[in-house]
Amino acid sequence: MVQMPESLFLPHGRRAVLLLHAYSGSPNDVRMLARSLEKLDYTIYAPLFTGHGTAEPLDILEESSEQWWQDSQQAVAFLQDKGYQDIAVLGLSMGGTFATRLLSAMPESFIGGGFFCSPIAPVKTNVTKNFLLYAKQVLERNGMEATEEKIESYRPLVEKQLATIEKLAQIAYNDLDKIDCPFFMAQAGQDEMIEAEGVFQTAAHLQQTSFTLNWYPKSGHVITVGPERRQLEQDVADFLAGLGWRENNGEKNN
Repeated sequence: MVQMPESLFLPHGRRAVLLLHAYSGSPNDVRMLARSLEKLDYTIYAPLFTGHGTAEPLDILEESSEQWWQDSQQAVAFLQDKGYQDIAVLGLSMGGTFATRLLSAMPESFIGGGFFCSPIAPVKTNVTKNFLLYAKQVLERNGMEATEEKIESYRPLVEKQLATIEKLAQIAYNDLDKIDCPFFMAQAGQDEMIEAEGVFQTAAHLQQTSFTLNWYPKSGHVITVGPERRQLEQDVADFLAGLGWRENNGEKNN
């Protein structure tokens, strides 16, 4: 039996970092980064988006991007309910889109954040093709039928869903000028999913706040598990260390 991924909560120090995974991904996308930050005494929360991490790809396609936006906001509430007042939020791909939107929609909740390989600025993507490959692999791994006809039947559903995700990315892009905390961007030079150069367009709309833009020439889209992941982990750690954490954070006494 294949073990299904779950949300990841690692309570440690008083500084909390929310990590959001990619479309069709899971907290496994950011697990190694989470573990590296855990060693630096950060509390980490990496929630599993609704419909993700199951043996049935349709579970994702039957959900909505609006539900995942709600999941993102609920993840913030989860940390706040445990007493964490200053939070940093980072996300991979779609997770980074939601992280960026959180920073503009709920600025009082965060002291910094950003994204890894997220199509904030409008760019061409290969997400549909990659989702269909993902669906085939998931079905086969779980001993289920994965005929070409079945996989192709997902295509219109994927395209419809991606259109809604792109609308949410447009909101994040339009609201970049509302972000007033330090912002982190990481982009893989060998990104096979999105046009890598789009990150510079995003950066051009962040003139009102300090930002860090790191380029990883050897990495593919899932940069958190790529050949330069240790450099990314160090760069994220350096970024977080420079934020203005307050010292009154901590878990409530139960």
